[in-house]
Amino acid sequence: MIIQISVPRNESDKMVRGGLDKMILVEVGPRFSLNPIKTFAGRFGGPTLYENPFNVSPNQKAGKYAKKVKAKTRRIMYELSNPSEPDEFADMWRD
Repeated sequence: MIIQISVPRNESDKMVRGGLDKMILVEVGPRFSLNPIKTFAGRFGGPTLYENPFNVSPNQKAGKYAKKVKAKTRRIMYELSNPSEPDEFADMWRD
């Protein structure tokens, strides 16, 4: 919860006499909310106690993750369909 101190002012943007006594606290509201993703038994690791099944990482939302996976599968398929020829000089400097 975020709270703001509100002081009464007049038209010339000066504090009204006795304004300090009339200060009020106004709740501005939460600026953000935390959404837990994982909870571990240890400080930074250990068995997972809780995992949010509905969590979607920002990379997946942006589509970057899907593009990388698609490119990687395309590369693997290309390498399988077009095997490289063995290098005749690969063993040249081995003893």
